[in-house]
Amino acid sequence: MDKNTKTLFITLGGALLLIWLLRPKNTKSTKGLLDVKYAEPKQVSDTETKLKENAVIGLKAMREAIDNKESKKELDKLSSMILQDYGVKVMMSKTTGLLRAMSKDGKVIKEEVRK
Repeated sequence: MDKNTKTLFITLGGALLLIWLLRPKNTKSTKGLLDVKYAEPKQVSDTETKLKENAVIGLKAMREAIDNKESKKELDKLSSMILQDYGVKVMMSKTTGLLRAMSKDGKVIKEEVRK
């Protein structure tokens, strides 16, 4: 064997060794990944959908009252009415100044977006 052939075999051997060492190591089977990829989408419960609809109604009512320059007392009264009727608490965010609809336990459901 001449020197060029030895160099060729050593280079090919080194390349194959690098490819073997750097190959991705899958611990999961590919069949399991395909099952997750094509899994049925999650269904939203009816109560969650209804809560989001109520949050939008409450946000619209509060925004309309604010745009009509209602007094703070009237806004508080409207907020308590929305809480009783729809189970949604509507408050002004201190950091952004936008309205935020929350559930009774304090979880944010919807928030206004800037126009």
